[in-house]
Amino acid sequence: MKKKLYIVAFLLPLLLMLAMPVMAADDRSIDEESIYYIVVDRFNNGDSTNDSDVDRSNPLAYHGGDIQGIIGQLDYIKDMGFTSILLSPIFENDSNTFYPYHVTDRQEINRHFGTKDDLKQLVKEAHEKDMKIILDLGISSNKGPFDSELVNTALGWVQETDIDGYKIDLVEGISPNYISTFTSELTSQKENLILIGEPAGLDDLSKFKAAGLDSVFNPIPYEGITSFSVPDQPFNNVDSIWEQNQEFENTNTLINFMDNTNTVRFTYLATEANEHPAPRLKSALTYLYTTPGIPIVFYGTEIALNGSEPPDNLGLMDFRTDQELVEYITLLSKVRSGVPALTKGSIELVKNDAGLLVFKREFEGQIAFVAINNTTKTQSFSLTTDQVGQNKELTGLITEDLIRPTDDEFHVVVNRDISEVFVVRDTTKINYTLFIAVFIVPVLMIGFIYLNKKRHGRRKPE
Repeated sequence: MKKKLYIVAFLLPLLLMLAMPVMAADDRSIDEESIYYIVVDRFNNGDSTNDSDVDRSNPLAYHGGDIQGIIGQLDYIKDMGFTSILLSPIFENDSNTFYPYHVTDRQEINRHFGTKDDLKQLVKEAHEKDMKIILDLGISSNKGPFDSELVNTALGWVQETDIDGYKIDLVEGISPNYISTFTSELTSQKENLILIGEPAGLDDLSKFKAAGLDSVFNPIPYEGITSFSVPDQPFNNVDSIWEQNQEFENTNTLINFMDNTNTVRFTYLATEANEHPAPRLKSALTYLYTTPGIPIVFYGTEIALNGSEPPDNLGLMDFRTDQELVEYITLLSKVRSGVPALTKGSIELVKNDAGLLVFKREFEGQIAFVAINNTTKTQSFSLTTDQVGQNKELTGLITEDLIRPTDDEFHVVVNRDISEVFVVRDTTKINYTLFIAVFIVPVLMIGFIYLNKKRHGRRKPE
């Protein structure tokens, strides 16, 4: 897998000439973000002095994770390619449970997680790595307050710690008008603040986004994504999912997920079907990273963390496990960030047949085809020159395939449990000037040095 990371890193900027310039955090558009979602208490313990009430044998008790623990793993998150980190609520909480959505005071940090200075340090160090920190306001019911108090509290944290955004649950009592006021007040303080909504259902979802939210959690693809947990099954309702998404002005700005705090773990679905989770997770992750929308990955997905209904799905993170999925997420991040068609393009279904899903992404003349083989057999399909273009070839960014047409058709073979992202580019022609500069000149130089050394070596000492 590390070899593939190096190859992709070379192919994207040099061979395909498609890679976008490295963006500072402030310059990234929302559709270029990728989010790592952390439940703070279950991620990493970086400060043992706040470990009061810790009982890891009790799923409802604190397990010791804190803000310092996240600071200690920023490089780990950055290296996987994530641009933003979403934290579960870190505010003062009901003392009877760790569950972070029982918030009692949003003006204070939960003592189990650290201090305001810890949060400031986290934001500062994340910014130094071009990552953003987004806080969950922890609204779990319609009890409020949905008034100036909440706005002022949110503004206060932005002013004091320079956080980059908020997630707000769109529960009953929060209207599009309130969201409009909320976003207006906060963005007047920090123009590029990210505001994310998580809906309780599908009603008026587009209205909330139109009211000023940068993004909303999109529940529409969830059922389809979970279908990857079992092989040899068609992707559920793919046409209707993409059609429903069209009600939004820009589907590339919606947040797509495969599991979260409210669902069973994707790994649980796979293991319940007696499936090894890694291949199934790779298929689902490929879909998450290559379809329209912002991928959000729940902590522990990269180690195939298991768990059924909450709180069983909020297990403790383990950093000492196999790196296979970590490396695959890193690879997908490089591919997604280097191919604008995957973050900004349109989507068109090519094939959806018993576990083989193929679709086309296109943006400003750039075309990519994604093939996900979530089956137990090698699969094949064909693309025509009408679909791909004349005098073109397909370059694979995951398996490194290079496919040229035969009789105006591209014959593609994808091995079992393998996904591929093919980028369309002009048929390769030998650049003789580059060939001479890169290969011939060094060979001649080595030959000259060798002969010169050999000639001098034959001289007899006087």
